[in-house]
Amino acid sequence: MSDVKVIYGPDAQPVAPSAIAAIRARAMASSAYQAARSDHPSLVNWSPGTWSGQSALGSDRQQVAARIHDLARNDGWASAAVSRIVDETIGSGWTLNAQINARTLGLTQDEADEINDQVEALHEDYAHNDPGFWCDAERQTNQAGILGLGMRHHFLDGEAAAHIVWRGDETTGTPLAPTGYGTCIQVVDPARISNPSGRFDTETLQQGVELDEWGAAIGYHVRRAHPGDRMMQLANAFTWDYVPRDIDGRPNFIHAFAKKRAGERRGVSQLISVVRKHKQVSDIDDLEMQAISINSALAAFVTSPYDLEELAEAMDAGKVTDAMRQVSEGQDAYYKALPLNFKHAQMNFLQPGEQVTLSSPEHPNANFEAFFRQSLRNIASASGLTYEMLTMDWSNVNYSSARAALLVIYKSLNALRDGFAAQFMAPWYGAWLEEVFDRRLVKLPPRAASFEANRAGWCAAEWIGTGRGWIDPLREAQASGMRLSTGQSSRKDEAAEQGRDWKKTALQTARERKFYLGLGLDPNPSNLETRTQSIATTRDETTPDDEIETDVNGDDDKQANAPRRGAHVPQIRRRR
Repeated sequence: MSDVKVIYGPDAQPVAPSAIAAIRARAMASSAYQAARSDHPSLVNWSPGTWSGQSALGSDRQQVAARIHDLARNDGWASAAVSRIVDETIGSGWTLNAQINARTLGLTQDEADEINDQVEALHEDYAHNDPGFWCDAERQTNQAGILGLGMRHHFLDGEAAAHIVWRGDETTGTPLAPTGYGTCIQVVDPARISNPSGRFDTETLQQGVELDEWGAAIGYHVRRAHPGDRMMQLANAFTWDYVPRDIDGRPNFIHAFAKKRAGERRGVSQLISVVRKHKQVSDIDDLEMQAISINSALAAFVTSPYDLEELAEAMDAGKVTDAMRQVSEGQDAYYKALPLNFKHAQMNFLQPGEQVTLSSPEHPNANFEAFFRQSLRNIASASGLTYEMLTMDWSNVNYSSARAALLVIYKSLNALRDGFAAQFMAPWYGAWLEEVFDRRLVKLPPRAASFEANRAGWCAAEWIGTGRGWIDPLREAQASGMRLSTGQSSRKDEAAEQGRDWKKTALQTARERKFYLGLGLDPNPSNLETRTQSIATTRDETTPDDEIETDVNGDDDKQANAPRRGAHVPQIRRRR
């Protein structure tokens, strides 16, 4: 008896072995996940490579960065996205809120608060008040400008780099700045960081970053000049310097970027996923504007009354060419002597027998606005903004939707700002604070830990950025008061949300109160606010203005008998 099994088809006939093999092959090639299949038209030619975080860019990084910078230079929407990101994260600058760790430094909280006040006052002079801009190695701007430039690179290049340098006498090391500080910073274009002389990546050198055995950055290879300046600085553009990340524990080089995958050594711009679409949208916008411009132009055509067939019948065929030439020459001479001039119009002269047929293109396209708006939403989302923030078009937004959108987007912006503060601002602040301690500018209790013993405890700080502002000031002020009264927030948090330092606000309030009392005035603005609200409430409860008139000089009996809602309410009577 044979052990061979026979499979029969729907027609009751045995299925051929080749057909069975083909069915088994298809079953083995199929996948439980549709994303892994190759039989769908959208997936059949989609076979991306398996890239690591580091190899995904590789040598393409320079080209990608160049395209994104070109968009920022020449496209208004890309330029607007950069400006919004910088405005929302950096704004007019950050204010230091020192938060040294009292417990780990062996201090009481009162002692820590006193030291915090001293450090904040010193840093304000160094970073904001110095008219010589000595905190900038190039002496072009203050801390706000440096942070803004760094954030621009962080958004466009996906990373920000800077060199913390010491500007001092080469022999004695004495700071050159009149402020007495030698610590300053120089922002470095990330394009200058690369492998020397185009060397290939290795385990310890990847895209200009030197690594230790754990993959931690220990130094950077930096060109002395930008590669785009090779025509002006040929020697420096092909000369690299090795810059260590730290020198004896002191921060020396800053490289701030957000890793999107493990193993990445360089940053990637947020715009990288929409570069192609952004360029297409820009091209479509240009083409649409050109079409509108062409359609709006006024064109006039001057035709000759002569007809070729009539000329041919009126004269010999050989004389038609001579006649045409004479007519054309006569027209040219006439219009040169008496030209037809129209502003913003094009005059065209047709030869006898010629006519013009104009097409009627559908421009502007009726669907262009909807398409363009949807494309901008995509670009805004990739940029970390809302459509309204990118375009400044708030015409279709109400209070609730605006609040909902901003609550979500500010989480992303706060995460971006906090990450940038930790990677870019913190090393710079730590280097400056080390100099402050070396110069003994801060009075410390005898038992306090040294700076070297607990650098992290001394460098703990928060940075107060730009304020969020208000959509509805009244509602949001009332909500802020409720949070304070119920203990869900603090004055520090509420002030920081609006870009203010609560301690400075308290000191200013005390000065204003003292000044008002000195003039014999009421320093409490809430008294006037209460009176104003009471008057407004009373007016709302009374009859409309067109039905009443005020009797300011009414007698005492009328005023005594009238209903009174408050001592300040005037007597009223109805018109007859």
